[in-house]
Amino acid sequence: MHNSTTYETDSIKSCLDVLSQVRLDLTDFIDRFSNKTFAVRKLAEESGLNQKTIRRLLAGENKPTYQTLYNLYRVFLNEEDCSALLKKCPKVIAEEIKNYNPQIKEKRKVKNPHFLELIKKEPVLVELIILAGSSSLHRNQVAYRYGEYGLELLAKLIEMKFLSEVEKDVYCATEEIPQFDGEILKFIGPYFIHRFLSCEDTQVKDQNTMHFYAQGLNEEGKKAWLKCETEAFYKKIEIAQNPKFQGNIPMFTFGAMDSITTSEKS
Repeated sequence: MHNSTTYETDSIKSCLDVLSQVRLDLTDFIDRFSNKTFAVRKLAEESGLNQKTIRRLLAGENKPTYQTLYNLYRVFLNEEDCSALLKKCPKVIAEEIKNYNPQIKEKRKVKNPHFLELIKKEPVLVELIILAGSSSLHRNQVAYRYGEYGLELLAKLIEMKFLSEVEKDVYCATEEIPQFDGEILKFIGPYFIHRFLSCEDTQVKDQNTMHFYAQGLNEEGKKAWLKCETEAFYKKIEIAQNPKFQGNIPMFTFGAMDSITTSEKS
């Protein structure tokens, strides 16, 4: 990795919005290299992000998620500890990461290269993790839904320290759960749709929703779509984090949007 740099949160930078700050710091990182293509490739390798995502951010085409922000700034700052990273990075970035991922405030979500294969083999594991993360998970609830098989997986998650017992037979997700990167989200989203989305109820507006639409767009239209999708996602998170709306109904949302093209991996 390159030498770390602490980004000054001076009066100018503190006035920037998230996307402007990211573009500024991306440009600063890339300008350190004589070969810009190599710089993007290096950043992609170190951050785990797709080169296409990095180029979109440079062009200001879409707002990054907190996961993208975290992965970028741990490379920019050469800092793996989340608490230290949040102190070093610009205030607007630190606030964005903390606002949309409260579990990452004090400790970095660990990476586990085998986690994706694990949940592909035993997808009920990720069901239990998300149930425990969205509220609390009771042992009786696991036994009722999944039987002895579920209780075995529950014990496995406790052994792996992904879940902890907060009171007798009640469990919550811990900060040891591996980071949900793009590949993991790509698996979890469709899995939850196939597992839980009821096709018969999609026309009942207060139960669930499902939609699909495709259209040829120009560059300006694509940017408008991406902005709309991102704003809707953050609005749902804002609602979910409002104590007024929190309860015991476990809900999920998954959104994806991209161009209908195929290309070789960069």
